[in-house]
Amino acid sequence: MGQAQANSSSNKIILGIFQALPLQRISRYLARQGWDWIILDMQHSSFDFETAYECIHTIRDAGLTPLVRVPIGDYTTIQRALDLGAQGIVVPMVNSRTDAEKAARAGKYPPLGNRSVGGDFRYHTGADHVCRSNAETHLLVQIEHIDAVHSADEIFAVEGVDGCLMGPTDLALSMSLPEVGFENDPRHRGAIQRALDSCRSAGRLACINAYNLIEAGERARQGFHCITLRCEVDMFMDAGRNLLADLRRKVGEGQHVR
Repeated sequence: MGQAQANSSSNKIILGIFQALPLQRISRYLARQGWDWIILDMQHSSFDFETAYECIHTIRDAGLTPLVRVPIGDYTTIQRALDLGAQGIVVPMVNSRTDAEKAARAGKYPPLGNRSVGGDFRYHTGADHVCRSNAETHLLVQIEHIDAVHSADEIFAVEGVDGCLMGPTDLALSMSLPEVGFENDPRHRGAIQRALDSCRSAGRLACINAYNLIEAGERARQGFHCITLRCEVDMFMDAGRNLLADLRRKVGEGQHVR
């Protein structure tokens, strides 16, 4: 877990974004914007292995770090995404030590796990990939259910788990809180803090998904090492809506067509 520990001990906040559209051009544009991490979302979008492979290497060629979020409980995809060249995996709904152990076994070579050797890694990262991979790839479990918060100490005690990515909305729903407006509920804030404290105490990388700039700043001050801010589709929709609204106001200020 050398690289994860190194990142968590530095003062630099890692900034990431999810990519939902399975297009190399999107990966290239995001890479040119300068994000530290780009997380390809195979859980909630239409990525397949071929498009994931091409986007992974577009991001790597730009000098950035590509991660892949796999579907819930799909441990086979953890190994497959790493074989394709992902430098990190995000595993959703890890709610217990057993879930964490399964993820770690799939994501790490022996003796930490049971990942098998394969793929074209030697052409991209060198013949010593297997020796370096356990330390250089991030295995992040998603803490996004109240059961995971209650089991946080046990989850972060699993060797091979490099850190977490917290999902505030799913956590709120698991606590029977509303989808909107849960942010200031003391129960939710307490659950986030408890999981963060457990993660940091274990020396793991603490990441969280934020939904706006104000929240992102609060999370940085709270002590998270990495913050992701929504996805490129949100960026496109927000910018497009704002541009159209501005355009409507501007043309409304002029003469009517005669």
